[in-house]
Amino acid sequence: MPDTSPRPLEAQPCQSVCVWQPTGETWPGPDGGLRVFDCLGCGSEWVRTEAWTPIDAGGAVPQAVAQERARER
Repeated sequence: MPDTSPRPLEAQPCQSVCVWQPTGETWPGPDGGLRVFDCLGCGSEWVRTEAWTPIDAGGAVPQAVAQERARER
């Protein structure tokens, strides 16, 4: 898939206090676009085309992240 990112994702060192949530920003992409998520703990960002999946500090994938990840299948 061609890179449609309007800017690089933020990537910060993990502080092990992860809380992932949608930012409200959507980038152009397949299936209605790529929702951007960010970590309230460190400020890192994620979109579903990334090879990794965010987890919260308790070790669980947040429901909104799981729903977004499932859109790629």
